Amino acid sequence: MRTILGVLVSALLVAGCAGATGSAAPSASAPPPSTPASVSPSPTQGAASTPTPEATPSPSGAFGGIVHYQLDGGPATTTVDAIADSASVSGTAVTAFHEGTHTVRLGCAAQKGEIWVLGGTTEKSTIHGEPAGTWSAVIVKDGSPQEIAVWLSQDPSAASDCEAWLASFEPAQFEPGTFSAVESGTMVRPPVPAP
Repeated sequence: MRTILGVLVSALLVAGCAGATGSAAPSASAPPPSTPASVSPSPTQGAASTPTPEATPSPSGAFGGIVHYQLDGGPATTTVDAIADSASVSGTAVTAFHEGTHTVRLGCAAQKGEIWVLGGTTEKSTIHGEPAGTWSAVIVKDGSPQEIAVWLSQDPSAASDCEAWLASFEPAQFEPGTFSAVESGTMVRPPVPAP
Protein backbone atom coordinates (compact mmCIF):
# COMPACT_ATOMS: atom_id res chain seq x y z
CA MET A 1 0.00 0.00 0.00
CA ARG A 2 1.13 3.55 -0.57
CA THR A 3 0.66 6.05 2.16
CA ILE A 4 2.76 9.05 3.03
CA LEU A 5 3.97 11.32 0.30
CA GLY A 6 6.65 12.60 2.55
CA VAL A 7 5.07 16.01 2.42
CA LEU A 8 4.43 18.11 5.55
CA VAL A 9 4.41 21.80 6.07
CA SER A 10 6.48 22.30 9.22
CA ALA A 11 4.15 23.78 11.77
CA LEU A 12 0.37 23.37 11.55
CA LEU A 13 -2.01 20.59 12.69
CA VAL A 14 -5.72 21.49 12.72
CA ALA A 15 -8.14 20.22 15.35
CA GLY A 16 -11.29 18.55 14.19
CA CYS A 17 -10.70 15.15 12.59
CA ALA A 18 -10.38 12.38 15.06
CA GLY A 19 -10.59 8.74 14.45
CA ALA A 20 -10.03 6.58 11.42
CA THR A 21 -6.80 4.87 10.55
CA GLY A 22 -4.88 6.11 7.53
CA SER A 23 -2.30 4.80 5.16
CA ALA A 24 1.24 6.17 5.45
CA ALA A 25 0.88 8.25 8.57
CA PRO A 26 1.98 6.84 11.86
CA SER A 27 -0.76 6.20 14.35
CA ALA A 28 -1.20 4.56 17.68
CA SER A 29 -3.57 1.95 16.28
CA ALA A 30 -3.34 2.25 12.53
CA PRO A 31 -2.85 -0.83 10.39
CA PRO A 32 0.17 -1.01 8.10
CA PRO A 33 0.26 2.01 5.79
CA SER A 34 0.27 1.94 2.05
CA THR A 35 3.49 2.75 0.26
CA PRO A 36 4.79 6.28 0.85
CA ALA A 37 5.85 8.50 -2.00
CA SER A 38 9.10 9.18 -0.28
CA VAL A 39 9.67 8.48 3.38
CA SER A 40 6.88 7.02 5.46
CA PRO A 41 6.82 6.55 9.19
CA SER A 42 6.70 3.14 10.73
CA PRO A 43 3.10 2.04 11.39
CA THR A 44 4.13 0.98 14.89
CA GLN A 45 5.59 4.33 15.86
CA GLY A 46 2.43 5.75 17.42
CA ALA A 47 2.54 4.91 21.11
CA ALA A 48 -0.62 4.32 23.11
CA SER A 49 0.78 6.52 25.87
CA THR A 50 1.03 9.53 23.57
CA PRO A 51 -2.11 11.67 23.34
CA THR A 52 -3.83 12.01 19.99
CA PRO A 53 -5.04 15.27 18.43
CA GLU A 54 -8.25 16.53 19.98
CA ALA A 55 -11.23 17.51 17.92
CA THR A 56 -12.28 21.10 18.42
CA PRO A 57 -14.78 23.17 16.50
CA SER A 58 -13.57 26.10 14.43
CA PRO A 59 -15.45 29.28 13.62
CA SER A 60 -16.42 29.95 10.04
CA GLY A 61 -13.57 30.94 7.73
CA ALA A 62 -11.54 30.14 4.66
CA PHE A 63 -8.04 28.69 5.05
CA GLY A 64 -5.30 26.89 3.13
CA GLY A 65 -2.81 28.12 0.57
CA ILE A 66 -0.28 26.91 -1.96
CA VAL A 67 3.16 25.59 -1.00
CA HIS A 68 6.10 24.37 -3.09
CA TYR A 69 8.68 21.88 -1.79
CA GLN A 70 10.82 18.90 -2.82
CA LEU A 71 9.33 15.40 -2.72
CA ASP A 72 11.17 12.25 -3.73
CA GLY A 73 13.91 14.32 -5.35
CA GLY A 74 11.65 16.52 -7.47
CA PRO A 75 9.41 19.56 -7.17
CA ALA A 76 5.98 19.20 -5.55
CA THR A 77 3.06 21.52 -4.92
CA THR A 78 0.19 21.18 -2.46
CA THR A 79 -2.85 23.46 -2.79
CA VAL A 80 -5.49 23.59 -0.04
CA ASP A 81 -8.75 25.46 -0.67
CA ALA A 82 -11.05 24.96 2.30
CA ILE A 83 -13.63 26.44 4.66
CA ALA A 84 -14.20 25.62 8.32
CA ASP A 85 -17.19 26.41 10.51
CA SER A 86 -18.07 25.38 14.03
CA ALA A 87 -19.14 21.91 12.95
CA SER A 88 -17.30 20.98 9.76
CA VAL A 89 -14.44 21.33 7.31
CA SER A 90 -14.98 21.25 3.55
CA GLY A 91 -12.85 21.83 0.48
CA THR A 92 -9.98 20.12 -1.30
CA ALA A 93 -6.27 19.42 -0.91
CA VAL A 94 -4.43 18.72 -4.19
CA THR A 95 -0.83 17.49 -4.27
CA ALA A 96 1.08 17.28 -7.56
CA PHE A 97 4.57 15.82 -8.03
CA HIS A 98 6.44 13.63 -10.52
CA GLU A 99 4.30 10.54 -9.76
CA GLY A 100 1.00 12.28 -10.46
CA THR A 101 -1.78 14.31 -8.86
CA HIS A 102 -3.65 13.34 -5.69
CA THR A 103 -6.93 15.08 -4.73
CA VAL A 104 -8.50 14.79 -1.28
CA ARG A 105 -12.08 15.86 -0.46
CA LEU A 106 -11.57 17.36 3.01
CA GLY A 107 -13.95 16.56 5.86
CA CYS A 108 -12.11 17.11 9.15
CA ALA A 109 -9.13 18.74 10.83
CA ALA A 110 -7.13 18.13 14.00
CA GLN A 111 -4.48 20.17 15.79
CA LYS A 112 -1.85 19.22 18.33
CA GLY A 113 0.72 21.80 19.28
CA GLU A 114 2.57 23.05 16.23
CA ILE A 115 1.18 20.32 13.97
CA TRP A 116 -2.19 20.24 12.24
CA VAL A 117 -3.78 17.64 10.00
CA LEU A 118 -6.43 18.03 7.31
CA GLY A 119 -8.18 14.75 6.58
CA GLY A 120 -10.72 13.39 4.18
CA THR A 121 -11.19 10.85 1.41
CA THR A 122 -9.29 10.48 -1.82
CA GLU A 123 -11.49 11.97 -4.53
CA LYS A 124 -9.18 11.01 -7.40
CA SER A 125 -5.53 10.15 -7.89
CA THR A 126 -3.27 9.51 -10.86
CA ILE A 127 -0.64 8.04 -8.52
CA HIS A 128 -0.38 4.29 -9.04
CA GLY A 129 -2.04 2.25 -6.29
CA GLU A 130 -3.94 5.13 -4.68
CA PRO A 131 -7.67 4.42 -5.16
CA ALA A 132 -10.56 6.83 -4.65
CA GLY A 133 -12.51 6.47 -1.41
CA THR A 134 -9.54 5.82 0.89
CA TRP A 135 -8.65 8.03 3.87
CA SER A 136 -5.98 10.62 3.09
CA ALA A 137 -4.43 13.64 4.83
CA VAL A 138 -2.17 16.67 4.51
CA ILE A 139 -0.03 17.24 7.61
CA VAL A 140 1.54 20.62 8.34
CA LYS A 141 4.16 21.51 10.93
CA ASP A 142 4.54 25.16 11.92
CA GLY A 143 7.98 26.66 11.88
CA SER A 144 10.33 28.69 9.78
CA PRO A 145 10.06 27.24 7.26
CA GLN A 146 6.84 25.31 7.56
CA GLU A 147 7.08 21.60 6.79
CA ILE A 148 4.55 19.39 5.03
CA ALA A 149 3.78 15.70 4.58
CA VAL A 150 1.02 13.90 2.69
CA TRP A 151 -0.62 10.66 3.78
CA LEU A 152 -1.77 9.20 0.47
CA SER A 153 -4.21 6.53 1.53
CA GLN A 154 -5.53 4.16 4.15
CA ASP A 155 -8.30 1.63 3.80
CA PRO A 156 -11.78 3.10 4.40
CA SER A 157 -12.52 0.36 6.92
CA ALA A 158 -9.86 1.83 9.23
CA ALA A 159 -12.41 4.22 10.78
CA SER A 160 -16.10 4.97 10.83
CA ASP A 161 -15.67 8.66 10.06
CA CYS A 162 -13.09 11.33 9.34
CA GLU A 163 -12.78 12.56 12.93
CA ALA A 164 -12.21 9.04 14.23
CA TRP A 165 -9.55 8.45 11.59
CA LEU A 166 -7.63 11.62 12.45
CA ALA A 167 -7.80 10.80 16.16
CA SER A 168 -5.52 7.84 15.44
CA PHE A 169 -2.71 10.09 14.10
CA GLU A 170 0.34 10.85 16.20
CA PRO A 171 2.43 13.05 13.87
CA ALA A 172 4.92 13.95 16.60
CA GLN A 173 6.21 10.37 16.32
CA PHE A 174 6.78 10.43 12.55
CA GLU A 175 10.24 9.32 11.52
CA PRO A 176 12.83 11.99 10.68
CA GLY A 177 12.59 12.86 7.00
CA THR A 178 8.82 12.42 6.84
CA PHE A 179 8.27 16.16 6.46
CA SER A 180 9.55 18.28 3.61
CA ALA A 181 10.53 21.92 4.14
CA VAL A 182 8.36 24.43 2.31
CA GLU A 183 10.49 26.37 -0.20
CA SER A 184 7.85 28.95 -1.11
CA GLY A 185 4.30 29.78 -0.17
CA THR A 186 2.49 29.48 3.15
CA MET A 187 -0.24 27.23 4.46
CA VAL A 188 -2.76 28.99 6.71
CA ARG A 189 -4.34 26.80 9.37
CA PRO A 190 -8.11 26.62 9.88
CA PRO A 191 -9.56 29.26 12.21
CA VAL A 192 -9.40 28.33 15.87
CA PRO A 193 -12.21 29.12 18.30
CA ALA A 194 -11.65 32.03 20.67
CA PRO A 195 -10.63 31.03 24.23
